[in-house]
Amino acid sequence: MVQLWIDNLPVEVDDDATILAAARRLGIDLPAMCFLDGHPANTSCMCCLVRIDGRQGYVPSCATKVQAGMHVESETTAVHNLRRTGIELLLADHAGDCHAPCQNTCPAKMDIPNMLRQVTDGEYSAALATVKRDIALPAILGRVCPEVCEQACRRGQHDSPAAICKIKRFVADRDLASETPYRPPLAPETGKRVAVVGSGPTGLTAVYHLRQCGHRCTLIDSLNVPGGRLTHEFPDELPPEVLAAESNTVLSLEVDCRFAQDVSNKAALDGLVDDYDAVLLATGRTAIPWLNDAGIVTTKSGMRVDADTRMTSREGVFAAGNAVRPYKLVVQSVAEGKLAAECIDCWLRGKRPPDRRKAYETRLARLTQQELCDYCEGIVPSPRVDSRSLGFDAVEEGAYEQGAFDRPSEPVAVEQEARDRAARDQAAQAEAARCLECDCRALASCLLHHYAAMYDCDAHRFRGEGRRYEGQLVGEKVTLELGKCILCGICVQLADEAPDAAGIAVIHRGIDTRIGPPPGKTIDEALGTAAATCAESCPTGAIILTD
Repeated sequence: MVQLWIDNLPVEVDDDATILAAARRLGIDLPAMCFLDGHPANTSCMCCLVRIDGRQGYVPSCATKVQAGMHVESETTAVHNLRRTGIELLLADHAGDCHAPCQNTCPAKMDIPNMLRQVTDGEYSAALATVKRDIALPAILGRVCPEVCEQACRRGQHDSPAAICKIKRFVADRDLASETPYRPPLAPETGKRVAVVGSGPTGLTAVYHLRQCGHRCTLIDSLNVPGGRLTHEFPDELPPEVLAAESNTVLSLEVDCRFAQDVSNKAALDGLVDDYDAVLLATGRTAIPWLNDAGIVTTKSGMRVDADTRMTSREGVFAAGNAVRPYKLVVQSVAEGKLAAECIDCWLRGKRPPDRRKAYETRLARLTQQELCDYCEGIVPSPRVDSRSLGFDAVEEGAYEQGAFDRPSEPVAVEQEARDRAARDQAAQAEAARCLECDCRALASCLLHHYAAMYDCDAHRFRGEGRRYEGQLVGEKVTLELGKCILCGICVQLADEAPDAAGIAVIHRGIDTRIGPPPGKTIDEALGTAAATCAESCPTGAIILTD
């Protein structure tokens, strides 16, 4: 065994170990993106640099053996700056989307591609759960949202965008019509109590997420029914039965409701502050004089809140939605409700509020027509499915007038309903399958994304014109997206070990250096039985298993 010091911390490792292994034993997360355990170091990314006392310059930790008494600098500002530069150089030659354009455009950041994949596979319950992680009121939004996500759909450049909002509405309606509508898992009770004033989209959403955190909630509104502005702003688009049915999915989470109760003066707010651990004001646009009397600072646009915590100037009182500033879109109000719930939950638990700075990610530039043709290669142009085939025309003709989501009882009617449902399911799956799946399926395990965020990297620092989309090599087992490859060399090593692999290699020189199979060979033939291991080991998701 050899003892050395990394940032003045002693560590013992085997005689033939590397500095990287020693650092990992201390729990230091070094950005060694081109190194795979059990294989020789590639030293291609040059991002795991460290400095050794008594030596000139910096060395890659993945290829440098330890020595007894060695003193290593790892987590210093100078070392971090060099690593950041190395990561940014890799980003300059990286072309790929972390998230799909539709998801980035959605104010609630719903995982749209995953929902569409699940619908394509007929996994409607899973699709509904995916939607409800971010959107508490999908049946409502499916009727009143202006489909901003579809404006960013890349398929729209090709023929027409995927019908995202209608698919969301389809799975939500299907769930509401089921025997047991979706109920999210609730965390154990925390003993904390939150009063939410206002039962519009912001308030309902906040209650939905606060209950999942285990906090007891009381929903208070001056109206006799929940919904806030939803009860009157969309008379043609939103049937009252749908509003009632979806609101009840929130209220059924053991929510204490106090309707026809006004909170519009200092005494009423003081009483809530005394009785509850936190208060959320989701009152929409409201008269402000009494708020100033109650210790809440207001502006021309609404209540003033802390940008990080959403707390007003009064301790324990939070505000969100149109009470803070005007939001025209209901989906924006829903996003506000979720954010407020996160902030309140953190405050009640004594945790730091969520970091809402723009999360790190890379995005493809808008594709040229030729790039779009490459991206959509093999995709047959197809128009959007007619909404009537999804059963939406029946809603518009008053299908809920006899009661929300009634089911037929006569045998003939039951059989016809079964056939109609099968046809709707088939139409929904066909429409969902039109999604081009622009998101990165390996984002959760992407080391480049992880370290770029950790080192607060600027993806455009060295990009210049930037690398453009370069297409895919699609095989039966794996797919190689060329633009995402950082030339780490791991797949070259793994293919070399597989006896049935034709091999894959680094080809060309300079800025045109790329990875590729031998001439006349497919990506499957190049990787052989190492294909799955290559996909698992790829640090950027450039190689993924083909569906």
